[in-house]
Amino acid sequence: MLSPPGFIIHIFLVFVCNLNKSDRIIVFYKQRESEVTNMTVHHYIGSPYELPTGSFGTKETLVPLPEVSLFNRNQKKDKLITIYEKEEDAYGISINYLNDGYSDIENAFTLPYIYELSCDVHSKSIRELFTYIEEYLIEGCHIELYSCLDGEEAKEKDLNLNISINLKTLYFGKYYKLDKKKYIYELGEMFTFEDKQFVAVVK
Repeated sequence: MLSPPGFIIHIFLVFVCNLNKSDRIIVFYKQRESEVTNMTVHHYIGSPYELPTGSFGTKETLVPLPEVSLFNRNQKKDKLITIYEKEEDAYGISINYLNDGYSDIENAFTLPYIYELSCDVHSKSIRELFTYIEEYLIEGCHIELYSCLDGEEAKEKDLNLNISINLKTLYFGKYYKLDKKKYIYELGEMFTFEDKQFVAVVK
């Protein structure tokens, strides 16, 4: 199967399972099938202060494998898998400390604390990203986002792609005014990551 450059392929296996004798629900099991290593786009987030790390926005449950798979009834119950009741529950973000070998990315930022950002190209993940920024960005400060291909951390930013998002005035770029009541939703639909793009999010 061919996969577009810079994307991770996720397979959603759908099981109908019995959690209780009378309850039948559909469960989505998100399985990472393959990762494009030579053309992977990495995302990073920079902050003037330390940010909380971990996963945010996903709704997952650990369940013994025999409970959700008819083909693994004989497996030990201590073998757990992560399941999602809805497809959207599988989409969120994770913020992690910068891996060794990626220190060159620090030159793309003006801020001292740089983290690796995992964020699927999905509107739910983008919404969770800006929900996270809205929650942890202190008023009067800004957060920076940057994306680039693996191995190109030291290359120059594409200045033509620079963009600012102001969460106080609700301007996306210079001209588009976000709706105060649904700006997180709008950002989820409008924002996309671009290779070598530098994004400043202000509050």
